[in-house]
Amino acid sequence: MLYAATTGIYSLGVVLMSYEISRKIGNVGWLQLCFSGAIVGGIYLFHNTLQDVITVQLVVMMLLLLAVSIPFFRAQREVLSPQPEVGIPLADAFRSAGAMRKVRRVSEDEVISEFLKSEFYQPEFDRYREQFREIVTHPNLSNPAENELRRALLYRRRGRMWRELPVDTEWWQVELRTSDLPRIRVFPRNHWRKLANGNFYLTEMVDHIRARVGSHPSDTFVAKLRSLSDELASAPEHDSSVLLIGLDEEGPLTIIEGNHRMAAASLVSPQDIHLRFQFLCGFSPRMIECCWYQTDLSTLWRYARNFVAYLFEDPDLAIEQASQTRLSSDTGVGLSS
Repeated sequence: MLYAATTGIYSLGVVLMSYEISRKIGNVGWLQLCFSGAIVGGIYLFHNTLQDVITVQLVVMMLLLLAVSIPFFRAQREVLSPQPEVGIPLADAFRSAGAMRKVRRVSEDEVISEFLKSEFYQPEFDRYREQFREIVTHPNLSNPAENELRRALLYRRRGRMWRELPVDTEWWQVELRTSDLPRIRVFPRNHWRKLANGNFYLTEMVDHIRARVGSHPSDTFVAKLRSLSDELASAPEHDSSVLLIGLDEEGPLTIIEGNHRMAAASLVSPQDIHLRFQFLCGFSPRMIECCWYQTDLSTLWRYARNFVAYLFEDPDLAIEQASQTRLSSDTGVGLSS
């Protein structure tokens, strides 16, 4: 019974740590290392019986769960705390903006393709970059085998994020107006929390971002924003895509891909930020079930279930299988022609 309780508590702690790592909340890696040392020390001191050993593990796991819960609940307090008023309340700003204009319906395959383009420079794709560069940079969206391979590639880095989106999510290209910008929130990861001061709406963070750039010129985060600002200054309009999620066209929208580019664009020309990108937005009345849109205990529990369900999935094997399917498909097309 003690061992089962220990395992359950540790499993919950792992889920919390995984979530915090994905959002870069705190530094749970060092925390886990310290508690691992505490287990070793505790067992060294109390090891007369098996029950003593398990009790040590249980106590340490309870302390670990408590420790990793603190950053999570602190983050929830920041996200769920009332937003400060800025001129007019944000709710009034939403109503005055009206519904966002939908330009066209887009497929999930197209959205995944755009997401992968933005992520393909990351080190997780080093071993695949040369082999699959062509299908990432020049996608053929009418090829099902290619689409499946791009999905497998994206899941290597962003599978946990993508699986949290409701299955009924509809993707649209939307047209943002200046009046739509106050409804856009950044994805609340660690360095954004330092800038947000409890308010994650991008238009309210611009002054904090500009102050950070001026006061911390050698900061890695600032260097990235400066580099992106320089690129955007000379880039054509709608050169890349920003991904948003929301309940509908009238409520708040959260950026799930493009935080840095949107922030950099706000430094270059805040009034034209909505003209610089193609905006792809996923709408679902169930988006509040997604922890990336609204984080609470129920959405975290959903994240935990998905985390366990795909815990032993091998993303490299999935990529290999999708690659073989694509090769077979291409070979079949070649033979038939």
